[in-house]
Amino acid sequence: MPTIKQLEALRWIVALGSFEKAAERLHTTQSAISKRIQELEAELRTPVFDRAQRSSRLTAKGEAIMTLAEELLSVRDRILAVGTSRAIAMRQLRFGVTELTAMTWLPAFVSELRASYPNIALEPEVEMSADLVESLRKGSLDFIIVPDTFWTPGLRRVPLINVQNAWMCSPELFHDRRMLPLRELARFNILTQGRRSGSGLVFGKWLEENGVEFPRLLTSNSLMAMVGLTLAAVGVSYLPQSCFGGLVEQGRLWVISTDPPLPAVTYALMFRGTESSNVVDSLANIARSTCNFSDPIRWA
Repeated sequence: MPTIKQLEALRWIVALGSFEKAAERLHTTQSAISKRIQELEAELRTPVFDRAQRSSRLTAKGEAIMTLAEELLSVRDRILAVGTSRAIAMRQLRFGVTELTAMTWLPAFVSELRASYPNIALEPEVEMSADLVESLRKGSLDFIIVPDTFWTPGLRRVPLINVQNAWMCSPELFHDRRMLPLRELARFNILTQGRRSGSGLVFGKWLEENGVEFPRLLTSNSLMAMVGLTLAAVGVSYLPQSCFGGLVEQGRLWVISTDPPLPAVTYALMFRGTESSNVVDSLANIARSTCNFSDPIRWA
């Protein structure tokens, strides 16, 4: 009878594309993973992987076995969840968020995760959205929370919340209540996070759809750096409206109304399609209950 460890090895080799990455994901050695597959093939008396291929490609029977293995592992996860709604089949939880989440509701999210899963080690990572998506795809992270603008095969998403943004600048740069046509912003430096940022991708696509191209783009990989440059009257930036509303109330930032207005950015929890539905549902519920981009961020 195949063991759970053998089936888990099979699952992660297929999901991540190599024995080496599967070993990293399961916190063991590559030789241990190879041994599990050899034992699985001996037990089933059939090769699971095509040895003629350099990549980890399944044989026809291997694909059938993989389908059944996924079903069995899913049942295993549901059995583990029967004893308590807080059961989760892992020892650590590696997840990634963007800078905006880290500055707003990450503490509440981590607190609720610890309360729900006290025996699991949490390993959060803060990076640009594109880097987080790549880490998730490679299996370095279990889930991520990013703007919902990445479409990658094998990854799924659960929408969480919309974040409304506004054009902002220092009152020293512009201080007028009238609504501006979007193209008029071209007279300013436009501060942006670039295309490795989820919001940067959203706004880049939106500008293309509106046929607008700004000649003076200044790119920063840091949201806080972009805020600092905006406060210094270097240019105009798009910022989460509620988060930086305190700076507007203090008179340090000015909101520029444009036609058309900026779009909202949808944030989503992203995960690999191989993850247990019970685990994903639990994480999504915690994320929905804690995600909050409306509290003002304090700025010295």
